[in-house]
Amino acid sequence: MADRSADPAGGASYALRHALHEANDHKIRRITAMLDDVADPAGKQAILDPLRGRLGALRPVRPLRFVRLLFTPFDPLIVPPNAWRPNDVTVPRNALAPLSAVVRAGLGAEALVIDGIIAGHKADAVATVAAVGETLWPRAADILATSAVPAEWGDSGLRPALYQPLAGAVAAVLRRASGLLALARDTEVGALAVDRATIEAILHGLGDEPAQGGAMVVALILRQAPRAIPVLRQCVSSVSNRTSQRAMALGVDQVVTGLDGPSGIVETISRAPLAVAGEDVRRIVAFLAEMDDDAGSVRHRPRLKAIRDQVDKACRKRFAEALADGLMQPLAAAGAALDGSGQTLLESRARNLRTLETAARSLGGGATYDQQLRQAAETVRMAAKAGTLTPVRMLRLMEILAGSEAAAALYRQPPA
Repeated sequence: MADRSADPAGGASYALRHALHEANDHKIRRITAMLDDVADPAGKQAILDPLRGRLGALRPVRPLRFVRLLFTPFDPLIVPPNAWRPNDVTVPRNALAPLSAVVRAGLGAEALVIDGIIAGHKADAVATVAAVGETLWPRAADILATSAVPAEWGDSGLRPALYQPLAGAVAAVLRRASGLLALARDTEVGALAVDRATIEAILHGLGDEPAQGGAMVVALILRQAPRAIPVLRQCVSSVSNRTSQRAMALGVDQVVTGLDGPSGIVETISRAPLAVAGEDVRRIVAFLAEMDDDAGSVRHRPRLKAIRDQVDKACRKRFAEALADGLMQPLAAAGAALDGSGQTLLESRARNLRTLETAARSLGGGATYDQQLRQAAETVRMAAKAGTLTPVRMLRLMEILAGSEAAAALYRQPPA
């Protein structure tokens, strides 16, 4: 083992990484925000790489830098270097900087213009990402598709022979990045049906792409629009192209493997903000339901059954903890009447709890959720009796937790 005492900087970095492993989620977010202002990308990567699983679940909002904008379409597919193998339907994080450098060199002065436009924005600036990306991503695809192995590739630690296959796969996604982003937005606003024309537009020319790139496109479609499986399979089948068929199989495999991995959906449910966890559970439940009905996914059924059981268990645990820590205990411990901001916070937590519960209920545990919600409703009633909640605030929380009928019944009760 190397002697870290001979390398003070290395020893400090090791100590910081060790401390971060023991840190709570709040501290992880704070330190990540501090590191965003550090100019040494290699140093940041060395510190943050062991925490990528937690960061993926916590999803802190990061500054919008050029490399982050370029690879926004790949977010679900970016993995730590030690989790990547050649031909995987993922992108190793250590390849992002050299690939980005190739694109910047190809853009020339345009890269500086992009830097100026995105300066001061965060990665959640959806309109800015879409507007700048619409110009950047097709240009970047053309640059990468014809590029030679850059000098910076040696810094990645990857073999030179891996550059062009990976660059070609990345280019295949970037050509379709705007369509993938639009598909993700439709899913976020609750679009129930998947528009076949949208899927066909994304898949256009997929048979001419390398299978690895096509599989990335398929995987991103399924991650963002889990109900797209039937339409996606119909579109791929209608092409009768072996490359597209292979891309479909590899893409589905990647999605299933990603759910089952150490930093997959269970980690997200356990650590992500409650609103994020609820939406992710809704998507995974939709994906599992579609896979159950998909004749081409029979071989995945045993793994999907195990994933469903893991998600069910994780949802019950997260719901119970969030209900107790975020709602019941604050109400029971309140020593005075709740103010407006406190009420708003409780209502937001209650809505996020119901989002998680509604999505997870189809996996099992309906009786458990019902019992816990009844206990929460009783805590709300007791808080009103103690003067912590006004009658109106009690009714608002009751409607969220127990439904409008329960709130109406309380409203009709004569005053004590």
